[in-house]
Amino acid sequence: MGIKKLLGHKHLFLLVILSTSFITWASLAKFVNPVGFTIKGSDKIAHCIAYFVFALVWFLFFYFSKNGKTNFIQSIIRTFVICFFYGVLMESLQFLLTSYRSFEWLDVLANTSGIIFAVLFLKVIENKLVSFKKKQSKA
Repeated sequence: MGIKKLLGHKHLFLLVILSTSFITWASLAKFVNPVGFTIKGSDKIAHCIAYFVFALVWFLFFYFSKNGKTNFIQSIIRTFVICFFYGVLMESLQFLLTSYRSFEWLDVLANTSGIIFAVLFLKVIENKLVSFKKKQSKA
C-alpha cells in the first residue's frame, strides 16, 4: 500500500479512532504489575510517547483532510487544542470514574510535553509535508 493511500482520509479517520480509543483505554484501565518492579518516572515517559503519537495522528488527519483547506498552522493549533483538552479530560475521568486511578498534574504535564515534542517534530519536517501535500493535490 502506497503512502498516498495510507494518507487517504478514510485511513486517517480510522487511525484517529484507534489512537483515541487506545488513549481512552490506557487512561481508564486498571493495570497490574505482576513483577512488582517499576522504574521511577516510566509512566511519565509512557504518557509523553503516547501523546506524541496521538498528536501526530490527529495532525495528519487535519492536515490531509479531504477538503484540503486546512493549512499547516491551523492543523497544528487544532491538534494541540484537541490533544491537550483530551488529556485533561482523561485525567479528570480517572478521578471521577475509577477508584484505582487519580488525577495527576504531572501526567498532564507529561501529556503536554509529548504534544509539544510532536509540534516541534512537525515544524522540523514542515517543508516536506507542505511539498507532499502540494504534490498530492495535483495528482
